[in-house]
Amino acid sequence: MMSPNKFPADRGSPPQPLRQTALQIIHVTANFMRIWSIYSMYRYLTQSGASVVLFLFACIAPAAILFLILQKSWKGKSLSNTQVVPSIINGAIIALYFVLWGKGLRSCEPDWF
Repeated sequence: MMSPNKFPADRGSPPQPLRQTALQIIHVTANFMRIWSIYSMYRYLTQSGASVVLFLFACIAPAAILFLILQKSWKGKSLSNTQVVPSIINGAIIALYFVLWGKGLRSCEPDWF
């Protein structure tokens, strides 16, 4: 015979903590903003005929400068010679990814239009 208090009366999901709910709201909002930014970028690039490389540079350069200012990377330990080359290669691959992504977005419109 089973004990009567083995399972709780409410078998629904336990209440989520406030922090987890806030993170879910931030996640959904960020995804919406990402989709909206892709739509805005596509619209701007197709209507103005602007250069994809120049547009991406204008968007990413201020973010990179702000990141450098906030991180103060010049005050920390410098990269060793074995870390410099992979860092440059990684940066070049990311830059190529963004340029190709922008050119693809410009030539092939997103599916939801």
